[in-house]
Amino acid sequence: MIFGTRENITPSVIANKSTDIIKDEVVKKEGCKKLKGKNNVETMSMAIVEMNQSRERIWEQKMKFEKEKLDKSHELEKERIEVEKEKWACEKEKTIAERERAKMEFELRMKELELRYQKRD
Repeated sequence: MIFGTRENITPSVIANKSTDIIKDEVVKKEGCKKLKGKNNVETMSMAIVEMNQSRERIWEQKMKFEKEKLDKSHELEKERIEVEKEKWACEKEKTIAERERAKMEFELRMKELELRYQKRD
C-alpha cells in the first residue's frame, strides 16, 4: 500500500478504501472457494458441457448467417436473371425492328428499280 491506496487488477486503475472494488474482490474470493469445494471431475464436466453449449450456439449462428447469405445470393441471382431476360427481350425487339426496316428498304429499292425499268421501256 502506498499512501493508503492500492492498485486494482488493472494497473491503470488505483482504488482506495472508499471504493467498491474491495467488496467485489471479497465476493470473487468467496466464489473461488465454492468452486474448490466441488469435485474436479464435476468441474471438468461442467466446463465441457458449457463449451459444447457455446460451440452449439456458435454453430447455430453460423448456420443462420449462412442461410441469410444464401437467401441474399439467391435473390441477387434471381434479379440478375430477370435483368438478363429483359435485356434479351429488348435485343429481340431491336433485331425484329431492324429486320422490318431492312425489309422495307429492300422493298423500296425493288419498287425504285421496277419504276426505272418501266420508264426505260
